[in-house]
Amino acid sequence: MRKWGTAALSVMMMAALAACSTNEEAANTAAPVAETTAPATTETPAAETAAPAETAAVPTAEELLNKAQAASKELKSYNMVADMDQTMTLNGEETASKTKLNTDMVVEPMSAYQEISTQTGDTTNEVKQYITKDAIYMGMNDEWTKLPEENREQIMAGLENTANLDSSFEQFKSVAQDMKVTEEGDDYVLTADLSGDKIKSMASEMMGANTDEQTAAALDQMDIEEMKLTYAVNKETSYPTKSIVDMTMSMTGAAGEGQEMDMQMHMIMNSTISKHNEIEAIEVPKEVIDGVK
Repeated sequence: MRKWGTAALSVMMMAALAACSTNEEAANTAAPVAETTAPATTETPAAETAAPAETAAVPTAEELLNKAQAASKELKSYNMVADMDQTMTLNGEETASKTKLNTDMVVEPMSAYQEISTQTGDTTNEVKQYITKDAIYMGMNDEWTKLPEENREQIMAGLENTANLDSSFEQFKSVAQDMKVTEEGDDYVLTADLSGDKIKSMASEMMGANTDEQTAAALDQMDIEEMKLTYAVNKETSYPTKSIVDMTMSMTGAAGEGQEMDMQMHMIMNSTISKHNEIEAIEVPKEVIDGVK
């Protein structure tokens, strides 16, 4: 079950983080979209090669991805705030959860600070963590622990995978023909409705060589019925400002240990990206290090 959830979240993060420009992405999930008053919206099919004069300024999806890919090489840090709502029905039993992630990310050296709040029913869990090349510190209920080295290596490997924006944008170029571009104030907005094996293939590549066999098998068994993507990119800087991923998927089959599984899941991840190149470093406070138990 946990492996299926990991694979599902990887698909979601693959889509969200490609819009997040350190890739999340990382993995794992924010500059607010510029406010507009009754913005004029101009739509350009991705595959269009010759646009009418009045829409000449609007890039195609592939052109916009190329610009975002080039800009990502200059992006050294950012903040992302992501809200994720998830509804899952497992063998007829429905559960709902809400997760909020607030992440400061620095690309070099790869490091992050996260605040994660998860609500399921009447239960809320809040976690803070510092992720650095030397150690990962996790805090819950005002108590801090230092994760074992093997956990740090695994988490850092995943973070570095999602930080490779070049490969992420290359993967999304393969579906550029399915994307549309519109204008909203200071942003260009990419939208697409996707499904099926293309999304799974991109997610598998993003998870990379560190994916274990069970998670890869769970991803392979998924039926991704629909994924709606929305990315907003600043016209001047080509940095991302917003991403929305709305995904519906299902899976039926063996769940291990003789159990059968019939699962449907709907997830929406709404992310905003800001503080582009404003975060200089992730530093672990002395009181966190001294307070480790």
